[in-house]
Amino acid sequence: MRTGGMNYVGEYDVVVVGAGPVGATVAREAAKGGARVLLLEKRKSPIYPERCAGIISPRCLREANVDGGVVVRRIRGGYIHAPDGRSLRIEASEPRAVVIDRHLFNERLLRAAREAGAEYMPLTRACFLEDRTLFLEREGRPLKVRAGIIVGADGSGSEVARWVGFPPPSRYLLGIQAIVPYDPERGDFVEIFLDKDIAPGFFAWVVPAEEGVARVGLATHEARGIHYRLKKLLGKLNSQPIKVRSGFIPIGARARTVKGRVALVGDAAAQAKPTTGGGLYPGIVAAKILGEVLCGDHPLSLYERRWRSRLSHELRLGMMIRRIAERLGDREISYILAFLGRKKFLRMIGRLGDIDHPSVLLKALSRDWWEMWKSLKLRRRPAL
Repeated sequence: MRTGGMNYVGEYDVVVVGAGPVGATVAREAAKGGARVLLLEKRKSPIYPERCAGIISPRCLREANVDGGVVVRRIRGGYIHAPDGRSLRIEASEPRAVVIDRHLFNERLLRAAREAGAEYMPLTRACFLEDRTLFLEREGRPLKVRAGIIVGADGSGSEVARWVGFPPPSRYLLGIQAIVPYDPERGDFVEIFLDKDIAPGFFAWVVPAEEGVARVGLATHEARGIHYRLKKLLGKLNSQPIKVRSGFIPIGARARTVKGRVALVGDAAAQAKPTTGGGLYPGIVAAKILGEVLCGDHPLSLYERRWRSRLSHELRLGMMIRRIAERLGDREISYILAFLGRKKFLRMIGRLGDIDHPSVLLKALSRDWWEMWKSLKLRRRPAL
């Protein structure tokens, strides 16, 4: 990129690269605390990642400080379909999740950041970093800006992480999702498919969204044949896609998320939940922590300590669950779901199930898991 004749934008306490929900939250919190903040977005407006099912907990809405106007569905339960064709029906007494309009959600957070005092520059691409100077390009014009702190909130393929040489995430999943015409039997239920023929290493989903449509997708660690797998899933539903999008989901947080004057957050830091691939809740929690650190007289390393103290237990547990699940075959998955189909377990799951904190349910099931695991090991022994 040409550097001669470059326009100087100014000097900021914080420059945030990426104006999605996580980046906008960092900008809002830092600006509220008095920091001079510049928020950059390479597009005209942040893109809604259509590989994302947009299903979050009510807790996530509260953390984001976004009202219920972004909600298109309230979810009380779901069907988990086993590979052998049987289904587990789980229902809670009250909504445990909500499906959101991601465009509107992003818009609300971006508006809140600007109202807090953050300056917003869309159509501006961050090109490279040299010490405290960030070189930019806006509509073909080279620019540069000086920053006290650089925040990489630029998603799974973070350029900021690449420039600075952060360690990689533990792994990436490939997610693909279609928007399809669909009238579900229960508008407050999701469907999950645990079938290694469709979603090896992860799962597939049907999430009812706006009236008459659903978000149907899958994630897997096997990129080859993913469009065929989606086609097979849509065949089960007898549906044709309106549009299809795909992208990578990083799971297993980077070993470091702070280096010098640079911090990573959200998908750039691989803070997504390994159990579901959802990144909004942990990303927004971490973004609020980072914003609070940035507007005080604190070392940036405090962000690393605080977000790990708040989130790492669930993220580590999620990775453990993910590794165990990847080793299970279809017969074993079907057996586990049949075991959990007992009334006492269904009641427990309906009462304690929490998409943000799976440890709560696992702790309650700990004794029963040991009974199930022993039984499963006996079933896996070869016949004499």
